[in-house]
Amino acid sequence: MKKNLDTLIDVLSLSDDDQSKQLALHKFAQQCGFEHYAYVNIRPSLPEVFTDYPRKWTDIYFANRYQRIDPVIASAKRMRRPFYWSSLPLHRASTAAERRFYAHARQFGIVSGLSIPIGVALGRTAVLTLASHLPDFKGEGKLDDIQAITATTLLYALLKRRDPSTMAEPQIHLTVREKQCLYWLAVGKSLSLTADILEIKKDTVRHYLKLARGKLGADNTINAVHVATRLGLI
Repeated sequence: MKKNLDTLIDVLSLSDDDQSKQLALHKFAQQCGFEHYAYVNIRPSLPEVFTDYPRKWTDIYFANRYQRIDPVIASAKRMRRPFYWSSLPLHRASTAAERRFYAHARQFGIVSGLSIPIGVALGRTAVLTLASHLPDFKGEGKLDDIQAITATTLLYALLKRRDPSTMAEPQIHLTVREKQCLYWLAVGKSLSLTADILEIKKDTVRHYLKLARGKLGADNTINAVHVATRLGLI
């Protein structure tokens, strides 16, 4: 795996566009014996994902808010070092939600893999994962942890300047009212003023905001406004 990591670092360093990065990561995953790669920048609300996973799986992942229960994401935030994982066998300690997640992932050939997490700005975590359809697969060749972390750090730095259209985003559908409530708050209006503008009750505004927060995976309204703005929904 060392030679493959050397090549990946070289190619990423010389890549001028995201398509070249995608090709380099896909080739790297296959050379190491895996089928897919997924880079995730873990954030408080919706993660940024750069991957060759099937689009249907990423849509399901976001729709079910799997980022909140994904054991691989949880381990990446806790361990901050490369680790192997497998959905088989299912441990008794797994929750019903985690078992459902693993079962769903296996439908798309995501059974085991290698994850390389790094610490990034604001105490967050980014992680590069290689996934296989085989149980307990650990790739071909010994892994150099420092080299793997270097490659992931380089990828993080490069994707900070990426074209947003190449990142996998959830398909979120807000109603007109939900968008209106978020918009007026985004431009500085209070709940009371938003209610007056829309000619609805203040409690109704709160209701629409609660629905919007749920769809956006946001913990509070400020975060919901930020996510909706980033996704171009308002």
